[in-house]
Amino acid sequence: MIKSMTGYGKSTIEKDKRNYQVEIKSVNHRYLDISIKMPRVLSYLEEEVKKEIAKKVKRGKIDVFISFENNSNEGREIKINNEIAKVYIDELKNLAKQENIQSNIEVTEIAKLPDVLSMQNNQEDETIKIELLEVVSQATDKFVQMRAVEGSKIAEDLLVRVKSIRKTNKRNIFTFYWTY
Repeated sequence: MIKSMTGYGKSTIEKDKRNYQVEIKSVNHRYLDISIKMPRVLSYLEEEVKKEIAKKVKRGKIDVFISFENNSNEGREIKINNEIAKVYIDELKNLAKQENIQSNIEVTEIAKLPDVLSMQNNQEDETIKIELLEVVSQATDKFVQMRAVEGSKIAEDLLVRVKSIRKTNKRNIFTFYWTY
């Protein structure tokens, strides 16, 4: 039985403690339909990823799964929101005064409160874009190679079936002429 043409490609790279993994799966489809699941931090690159895949793939229902882990300290900076921290401190002191309790406020406790500390990534988005598109390209190449192998197997299967049909037809024609 001939199956519809599917494909699969996967690639992983690590650069400067940034890990990327791209997995591409597909089933046969009349048009090109690309669906991407990726971390929110990379979502601004979705259209670029689709364009990269569309360079090499013209049709199919394609699911792309991207994972990204940034363990690099490059470009990272911890920011303290002094204004929010002061509001917390003032409110906690007021609460302590109203409830007649001691107001020993430790800076480490303030740092744990929401929005006081934030990690900002000042790394160039262009570097991440280049690296991500590189791994997408590699995964797409593997995907296309697998599709080609599957296409060859389908072609071989079809040739075997055509030969079988021709052989059967020749016997039927011979039997038809022989009986009349």
